[in-house]
Amino acid sequence: MRTKTKINKNAQLTDEELIRFNKHILLDDIDVEGQELLKEKHVVLIGLGGLGSPLAYYLASSGIGQATLVDDDIIDVTNLQRQILFSTDDIGKKKVDVAELKMQKINPSIRINAVNERLLSTTNVNFVDSADLIIDATDNFETRSLINRVSLDKKLPLIMGAAIRFSGQIIVFRNDVPGQPCYNCLYENVSDSNACIDSGVFSALTGVVGSLQASECIKVLLDIGDRLESRLLTIDLKNNDFRIVKLNKDKECKVCNGYK
Repeated sequence: MRTKTKINKNAQLTDEELIRFNKHILLDDIDVEGQELLKEKHVVLIGLGGLGSPLAYYLASSGIGQATLVDDDIIDVTNLQRQILFSTDDIGKKKVDVAELKMQKINPSIRINAVNERLLSTTNVNFVDSADLIIDATDNFETRSLINRVSLDKKLPLIMGAAIRFSGQIIVFRNDVPGQPCYNCLYENVSDSNACIDSGVFSALTGVVGSLQASECIKVLLDIGDRLESRLLTIDLKNNDFRIVKLNKDKECKVCNGYK
């Protein structure tokens, strides 16, 4: 059970929200206090594809107070096989614009900051300054490594997910805690930036991985449950094989060893 937290008066639930989030409130691990705490939280979601789609829905429906969405992509017909946030009528529109609209239809009180650009080493990441947590829902090693560095710079927890063919991965990096492993402790070689983009993906896999990322997000924000912190969950949906592997800090990591 999480420790008691002082809640900002602005985060107190309205009568409508008490009804909307009733099923969360009935959970002892969340209750009214936890739901009010979620209302105070700001989550940065980078990537609105197969993983980002269920994430966007669950961040909104779970009562996260503020979400920053980062993606520069335009919706294409090939996205619709797995990116459940979008429909045929959305083809040609900006992903961040459609995501903002649909998330606010689910939860009108959520505050959305839509950033329609690709995250690059030159990107001004001041949108992360007020965040409590970063979720990586991207599809290439180069961007994931960059997100890892941003998370280390800002000392924020990072929830990473990946999906390729029938296989998925989820892990929570506590880049806000000294001495913990980072993404580059797990993957040192990030030169092949197109490995995920050029491969097939089983449609339902992205829903499983994205939903688990949303679950870990809420658990970290509320400090509840047995979380995947420094533990890699691997998923093989073709053979229904789920495994967890403990990740240790690489003492020779060229990235996180530069941080105190």
